[in-house]
Amino acid sequence: MIDEQKQFDGEEDIPDPDEFKYLHPIEDDSDTLEPLPDESEFREINADDPDDLKYWADQFQISVEELKAAIVMNGTAVREIKSYLSV
Repeated sequence: MIDEQKQFDGEEDIPDPDEFKYLHPIEDDSDTLEPLPDESEFREINADDPDDLKYWADQFQISVEELKAAIVMNGTAVREIKSYLSV
């Protein structure tokens, strides 16, 4: 451990970050990562709240009337509405 401290006592002994990255590359694992679950899918749309209807209609890029029709046919679960609209 003393040898390690002596090795980095001076500024000129600090390893070059670019050289360190080259010698010890970080593996990219983005192709093996699973996407994070969409937490909004577990929500319910409040069909009695005009603001909530407008918000979700904007999210699905449909009119409020179309959203109301989708709710009548599929219920208020965002997951069901997404599936119905193929979003």
